[in-house]
Amino acid sequence: MSELSNESLDEARRHVRRKRVFIIVFGVWIALSIMWFFIDMTDDSSSTWFYWPMLGTGIAVAITGIVLLGIGGLFGADWERREIDKYLRRRGGVGGR
Repeated sequence: MSELSNESLDEARRHVRRKRVFIIVFGVWIALSIMWFFIDMTDDSSSTWFYWPMLGTGIAVAITGIVLLGIGGLFGADWERREIDKYLRRRGGVGGR
């Protein structure tokens, strides 16, 4: 029972850590986007360009969210467990729950 609760606690800590990292990445993206917008609005050019760096880095933030949080089941906790079990079976260790 304590092993299960320790395992659950470790999994919860990993999830919270990943969530914290994603929130930091998202916050940095928001700050950069605001900075690019103000730079674009105050320069003398007649074209607007701020959305291009926002789009490029926004794609990177979205990929980071998918990898860290496992959105849609992709690279989530279930995938992680399956990969661990697969690795342990290949190495001859005890796998599965």
